[in-house]
This record gives sequence, structure tokens and C-alpha cells, in this order.
Amino acid sequence: MARLLFLQNIWVEFLGTMSLAAIARQAGHEVGIAIGSDIDLLKQIKEFRPDVAAFSIVTGYHHWALAMARRIKETCQPPPLIVAGGPHATFFPEIADLPEIDVLCRGEGEGALLDILAAGRDAKALEIIPNVWLKRDGQRIENRLRPLIQDLDALPFMDRTGYYQWKHLRNNPVKRFMSGRGCPHECAFCFNHSYKELYRDGGPYVRKRSPANLIEELQHVTRAYPTKTVLFEDDLFGADRVWLSDFVRLYRDHVRLPFICFLRADMIDGQLVRDLKEANCINVVFGVESGDERLRNDVLGKHLTDDQIFFAGRMLRKHGVNFCTTNILGLPGETLEQAVSTIRMNLRLRPTFIWCSVFQPYPRTKLGNQLLASGAVTLEELEQIDANYHNLSVLQQPDIHRSVNLHKLIYIVFAFPWLLSAAVKLSALPPNPLFKLLHRLSFLEIYARRWNISLWRAAQEGIRTAGFSRRPGASEQSMAPPDRRCVGPGAQDSVSK
Repeated sequence: MARLLFLQNIWVEFLGTMSLAAIARQAGHEVGIAIGSDIDLLKQIKEFRPDVAAFSIVTGYHHWALAMARRIKETCQPPPLIVAGGPHATFFPEIADLPEIDVLCRGEGEGALLDILAAGRDAKALEIIPNVWLKRDGQRIENRLRPLIQDLDALPFMDRTGYYQWKHLRNNPVKRFMSGRGCPHECAFCFNHSYKELYRDGGPYVRKRSPANLIEELQHVTRAYPTKTVLFEDDLFGADRVWLSDFVRLYRDHVRLPFICFLRADMIDGQLVRDLKEANCINVVFGVESGDERLRNDVLGKHLTDDQIFFAGRMLRKHGVNFCTTNILGLPGETLEQAVSTIRMNLRLRPTFIWCSVFQPYPRTKLGNQLLASGAVTLEELEQIDANYHNLSVLQQPDIHRSVNLHKLIYIVFAFPWLLSAAVKLSALPPNPLFKLLHRLSFLEIYARRWNISLWRAAQEGIRTAGFSRRPGASEQSMAPPDRRCVGPGAQDSVSK
């Protein structure tokens, strides 16, 4: 049996890592999770003595992961087998050519990881594993993808023990779950379009666990660990209305803890909201993205009208269910007026709270590829994309700095709408530390409200992630907690496709 150690420098439970840890532990392998600074991680590697060291990488995070892998190879003798997986490895498998990486896994990793652990250092065995890319004797080996996992109930429940060795994570009042995999929509800024293309011959893309299976995991976790709120991390929680109806009935009868889920505005109606409220849903999150219909639909591919969004808002308010909108400023071609229209739409919509990111043209997404092909961004600019999408924009276009400045002020304007005209005027100023400070302070408050946690807990998470390295030499170290959802080639907030 192999010794497997997952490595990360950010204090957040990765759902993918927990799933992989569960499948490996079920097969009899020894599994650990190491979190901390580079020095801390090297110490934990020395203590655990892994046969395999694994990184789950999102775009922007890859700079640190590659640097850390290089440091492991330089300081650990003999070094463990370095395995890279996650969204960045899936969409940029050519990094398998880099000397820092021994084995790269694309796509769903459960089956491939078991094969990698069984193969160990056997080069011939590694070379034929589906989903694996690697370099051997100067030649890249690119293996096919195995089909998507269709029976999600056959997977073991996520293994949280590795993360919950730390009191900070174990005592988080919000526990996170997934009810399925895949999204039926194809927003241009999201990874799902590219992932579907990758798996076009891999079987049905959208898959759900049975309601009974999910309820069993919920009961197991919420009885074992402190839980105040359940967060369903699915990109789209209730696309299947029959499934949703069965689930909320079971949840109401057997769990009933407050929960948060992600929906689309065009699926929200009175009956759905009543069902969710009866099951104790305390927050529905859905995407607005832009207050300008053309940007929302023609550029982002949301296929969502203003009328549908306002109707969803009315239904949720009518039945007393909190809701949060997700928004993006700094979109391609966005004018100052269009950026302001996003704020104005939210003020009219009156959500309980809002969420806003700065657009990042993640390469290998549909929109990222379009911008690269048109010359709107260069490869050099794409390389500067940060894992934290609350900071800067790499786009070079008129008004971009004003959109970024408005992003820093949006939570204050939402709390005090009469400040909108002043914020628009202030957005003409150069980006400055005061705007960043205002954003971080207001972000903590909205972060706490969105996830139903205390302001003190939000501040703790911000402090613990302040050292989250994104690229070597990065000077922009955000004190704001990262979003809990790291999806796609990067971490663009792409809920409710």
C-alpha cells in the first residue's frame, strides 16, 4: 500500500481532495493532508514520508504549486512521486512536460489515482493509465480519458478526517457537500463548456447522487462534527425538479439544518421557493453577472433576461427566503455605464446581499479563448491572472480601472445606495490602497453574512489565508477570505450557469 500526501497552502477544504482521499483510503492506502507555508509543508513531508505527493491546482494557484514541487525535488531525497491534478492540470495538460511534475491526471481523478498508487514507480504501469499524461525519454505520453463516473452513489463519502485534524477547519460551522457533478448550461466564462468538450464521448455529463445517499452523508457528517449551516457546492443544485422535490422532503424530515444552495433565476418559481423554505433553505444564490442584458447574454452566454431575474427576486422576497446575487465587473468591452448598470440592477432587485468579482479571462474557457484569438489579451497577460479574483484585471480597455475601482466600492454602495453617484466619481481616481482597504473590510462583512458565520470567523479565515501565494513575487496579498468555490480553470465565481 502507498502513502499519499495532498499538499496545499490555503486553509480551505477542497471537495475534490476529500473525494480522492476517500477513494484512496477505502482501497487501503495511507492518506494525509498537509497545509501551511512552504517550510511547514516540507516539515510535514519529512514526517509523513509519502510515496506520492499530490497537488490539486486551479489556474493562478499553479505558480505556487510548481514552485513547491520543485522545492520538494530539491530538498527531499529520495523525492516522492509528484502528481498534479485539478482544473489547471485538466485544461493545461502540457505542464506534464515540466520537470517538476512526474505524473499529471486529467479530468475525474478517482480511478486514475488508484491506478497511480498501485503502479508506484513502475514506469511501464504508469504509462498506460487512462487520464494520465507524463513525459518519458523526452516524449510526452497522452493517454485517453476513461468515461465519466455515472453511479455517484458508488463512491465513498468524502473523507474529511485529513482536514479536520485542524481545529480551525473541524469547527467551521459551515459544512460543504456536493449533490452531483456537471452543469447543463454552458456560460462562456465558465469551465463547463470546455469540460463537456473534453468528455463528449464520456457518457452523460450531468449526474446526481440519489437523495437517500446524500441524506445519509449529511447525517453522518452533521452528527460527527459541529455544523450550523449546510452548503451545497453544486454549480446548479436543483436542475432536476423531481430529484429536488424528493430531496427537500427527505432533508426536511431527517436533517433540517439551515442550508444554502446555488440556482438559476429562470428556474425559480413560487412552488420551488415554498419547497426550499419548508426544508429550511436560508439563502439562494443565483447569478446576475451583469446589469446589461447584451453583456450578460451575448458575451457571457447566460441566456437570462432581466424579467426572469426580477421575477426570481420577487418570489424569494415574497416567501421570505434570503438570496444573494453573484456579479462580475470589468467584463470584456464593458463601459462605465454598463458597470454602473450592474450596481443599479442590484439596488432595484434588492437581494439580501450581493457578491462581486473582477472578470478574469481564464484561458481554455470559451470566452478566454475568444479574447486570446481576437488579440484582446495576450499570453503574457493571461499568465498574470491571479488565483484571487477580487484584486485586479488583466484586460486593457477603456474604463477598466473604473470598473475595478467600482468593484472595490460595491459593497459599501449596496449598504448605502445614496453613495452611488459619489462612488462613480471616485472611480475615476487611480487604483489606491484606500479602495483596497475599504473593499477588504466590507468584503469580510458580506462574506460573514453570505455563509451564515460570525464576523469573527470571517476575520479568522481572512487572516489564515493572507499568505495564500498566487505567483512568485506577487505583491497583492489579499486579507479577504477566498471564495469557498474553486471551480474551472480558475476560481471565477461562475455559479448558476
